[in-house]
Amino acid sequence: MTTFHWIHIIAGVWLAFVNFMPFLTTNMLMFNNVTIGIIIAIYNAYMLFAQSKINTKSKS
Repeated sequence: MTTFHWIHIIAGVWLAFVNFMPFLTTNMLMFNNVTIGIIIAIYNAYMLFAQSKINTKSKS
């Protein structure tokens, strides 16, 4: 697994479980989800457009 995959796993787990944390208010949850979404979008755009090669090997 590459760093690209690990970042998506961590972000996905965070976004899935943050909604069940009682210390965050509704406004904080919205801000968190928008912020994480923007970070993931920028990272994906970088991986898509700036990288010349992305590890796309599949195991056969």
